[in-house]
Parts: sequence; C-alpha cells; structure tokens
Amino acid sequence: MNRLFRGILSAALCCVITASSGCMEKDGSDGVIKYDIAYNPGSLDPQTAKDDASLLIVRAMFTGLFRLEPDGSLAAGVAEDYTVSDDGLTYRFKLSSDYKWTDAAGFEAPCTAQDFVYGFQRLFDPETRAPRASEYFCIKNSQAINRGIAKDFSALGVKADGDYELTITLEYPNPRLPVLLTEAPAMPCNEDYFLDSQGRYGLSDKTTPSNGAFYLRTWDFDPYTITDNNHLILRRNAAYSELNKVYPSGLNFFIEGDEDFVDDFVSNTINCIAVSEEQRELIKGKKYTIQEYDAITVGLLFNTEYGLFRSTDFRQALALLADRDRFAEAAPDSAIAYAIVPGEVTLLDKSYREYAGEKLTPEYNAEKARELYQKALPELDISEFSGARIIMHEDAPASAMISLIMQEWQREFGFYCVVETLSTDEFNTRLSSGDFEIAVQELSGNVNSPSAYLQGFTKGGTGNYSGYSSTSSDSQITSAGRATDLSKSAELYAKAEQSIIDDAVFVPLYYKNEYFYIGEDYADIYYNPFNKTVDFTQAKAY
Repeated sequence: MNRLFRGILSAALCCVITASSGCMEKDGSDGVIKYDIAYNPGSLDPQTAKDDASLLIVRAMFTGLFRLEPDGSLAAGVAEDYTVSDDGLTYRFKLSSDYKWTDAAGFEAPCTAQDFVYGFQRLFDPETRAPRASEYFCIKNSQAINRGIAKDFSALGVKADGDYELTITLEYPNPRLPVLLTEAPAMPCNEDYFLDSQGRYGLSDKTTPSNGAFYLRTWDFDPYTITDNNHLILRRNAAYSELNKVYPSGLNFFIEGDEDFVDDFVSNTINCIAVSEEQRELIKGKKYTIQEYDAITVGLLFNTEYGLFRSTDFRQALALLADRDRFAEAAPDSAIAYAIVPGEVTLLDKSYREYAGEKLTPEYNAEKARELYQKALPELDISEFSGARIIMHEDAPASAMISLIMQEWQREFGFYCVVETLSTDEFNTRLSSGDFEIAVQELSGNVNSPSAYLQGFTKGGTGNYSGYSSTSSDSQITSAGRATDLSKSAELYAKAEQSIIDDAVFVPLYYKNEYFYIGEDYADIYYNPFNKTVDFTQAKAY
C-alpha cells in the first residue's frame, strides 16, 4: 500500500526557538545563525553519535530516508516515495537522485541506496559499538549480526535494488519505522569516504561529509585555549538547498560552558536559551518570546538489586508515603507528576495521557504503608535502615519533595536516608554503574513515544538502571510497539506503565518545565523537545 508524505505523526509540540548573535554576521543574504553548545561534540558519525551536542549538529548535516517537519509530521527525505507490504514487513523506497555528498574539501558523490545499506551495516556491526543499534532490531537479522551470532552482512534485511531503489525487510511489523528512519543512526554512509577517513570519520572537518542542509567547514577545539577559539562553522549545502529551500547561509556553534549561557543571552551574544524555573529570574531587560514544554519526568528510582529494595512490598510502602498535596505546597511552581510518561508525548493527534489517564500513582495512605511494611519485615535487614543513599543533581523542587518524603519514611518506619548531591558526570557514573540505592532520575525520551520512557524498565532495555523487569510489562511494551492500531498501542503502554508504578520501581515527583526564551533577531527556528535537536533550515532574519 502506498504511503503519502503527510502528517502521519502526531504533533511533537515542537517549540519555535532562535539562536543568533546580537552583532549579526552576514555571510550571504540570509545571515549566519550563532548558537552556543556546552561542550565539544564527541563524534559527528551518525551511527555512533550519542551526546546532545553531536546529535544537534548531525541533524543539521545529514538527511535520511525521511525527515520530520517542525510540527512532527513526516516528510520526504532522500526517499521520494515508498510502499509497505500488506503484512507490514517489507518497505520499498524510491530514492531521489538529486541528493549529493559534499565536504569542506570539495568532495562530491551521489547519495545512493548503497550508502544506506552501508550505514545500516555499520550500525549493526558489533565493532562499531553503536549505542542505539537495539532501537532498530526490528530489521531482519540485525540483532543476530549485532550480537555476533550471524557473520554475513548479506543476510541483513537492507538491500539496494539498483542505485536509487532500496528494500528494508523486518522481523516483525514496526509502525514507527518511518520515524526511526529520521533519526541519526539511520543516516547513510559513503563507504569509500568512510574507509579513506582511516578511523577519523566524524572527528574533524576533513573527515566528515554531509548530504544534508549544511556542511562542516571548520571544527576547532583546544581545551587549553580560550573558549572563543573553540567552535564549529557550518555553511549551507547548495545542492540540498536546491531541493529543500534553506534560508540561513550558515551556522556557527560556539563551545561555551553552560554556566555562561544566561549571561550570553542577556548580553545578546546569543538570542535563544533554555532555562529552568529558577533561571527565569535572571533574565531581564530583553525583548523575547517564550515557549514552554514538559518532556521530562523527575522521580525516585529504586535500585531493585540492592538489599532492601528487592522487596516489592517495602518499595510499595515507601511509595504510599509520597504526599503529592504537600509536594504541591512545597514546590508551587512545579507540575506534580502522577505518571511516568509526561503530557508532551502524543499518539494520533492528542496527548498519550488522554488515552492512559492522568493519575496512575496511589494516593497517600500511611495505614496501608504500615501494613505493607509489616508484610515485608521478614525479608528485610533492619541494619540497612541507617544508611541508604539518595543521589541527585542540584534540583530545588525535587529537594523540597524529597525532604518531605524522607520525614515520612523516618517517622513511620525509622528508615533514614542521606542525600548526596553530585555533579552531572559523577551522577551519571554512579547511575550507570549501579552504585546507588535510590536516585533522583530525570526520564526523557529521544522520540515522541511512550516506549522511549518505558523501555528503561524492561529486561535489557537501554537505561535500565533499576535492574527491574517484569514478564508481563515487558510483553505489553513490546506488543504496544508493534501494534498498528494506535489506540491498542496506547492501551498496552498504559497497562505496562501502571504495572511499573504499582511495583513502585519509579516514584514520579514532578514534570520538569523548561522554557525557551527567544530573542528578536530571527524567527522560524524549531526545537524538538524529545531528541533535543534544532531545525535551523527555515530561519529568517529580521
């Protein structure tokens, strides 16, 4: 059946944002957008890129089979048409012959079906160590190849049928495949260029090609120099702009410490910034517009592989002492969370929460908590009650809520906790290594889907730091991801989400509001709150 390129995705509530210099550099009629990033990108290789700075720039440089419009709808990328078999297992793509590879040194080559084949071969090659390969295991034989069980790449369900025809065959139906094909891991890779890079692919301006809106002209980074000398300069890809109008002449990304962002915005060095509720007070005396979104859920994550928290009854007892009415009083500017998946996530044309319900968490109930505690006592080591650690970032709303719930735990059970406030690097290391008992975790998704928030509670799921898994909820999440009926998908996700909350693995605290302050120099730049990328292509200077 034919698939037309229209709004098959629900709106991602993408926010208009802006980033430019107060003294605007003109490099062509439409100007150059200037934007701060917090650190040097780890790699601009789409198959291995994982940090936000890398993915932001990859988005500007590469185009896949499909691309996302600012409203979240699907649009044609390199694929100008496609069909899907009635069983949902075979996708056939007709590619445009007008997309070209380029780089700062003048490299030129057509972007062909074989480039997509090679890109997927690299994605699943175990030697690549691609961090997001598992998201694409719906592709035939991909998991076996990635785990080293199958050695023959010709068995992979991605085939070139000529220069501009491509077939992708799946192990099982995945209605979200077109969305996945807009993401970085699914970008093409020119094999000759990759091999000529001699292990430096995506690591310099001399070894990073582009088939997208902008190419990388300069990449300078020296951690021992002043920050003004650390930058990436991108310029408009003329071949791409002939196909899809690109307004800015280029993008300049300056590598700055994130502690400087507010000052830079206020001083017009940049004219877009994402801020927290607390940081809003620091921004005054500037013309701007504001966009708001809540795609992050903050909550308490229990390590279910740690002694006390192996007990479901004990975790449930602790969760029942979360008094959200008092949370609201302690942090009046915060949106109190009653579920795992935030309201920003959509299915069809409405919020997923409208399908799943707004409130899944249990009401505060000290009596029931005491009953569960008594039930759990035989399997608890009371000696462990005096040393449980809660690790967290600096977070005022969460700190206020945690103080309240700790008081409840100590009063009802004599259970005492110590809070450790850590740097981002320290927190991530502790979390990923399992060196914690309780963590204040921020849950976010890289795509607009409930699965992005729930996969971290499945066996072997990316980001499963709790060690928790349930056969029933794992099955529901898997089935939801394969369901062609989105109402059925929502029903299955909701059941899994309720099970995870009922088992008290994650105790939602609040939905984190972030704000984009947008200066007055540019318009029509769009932010995606899920994958944290920016679409600069339609930016227009005032």
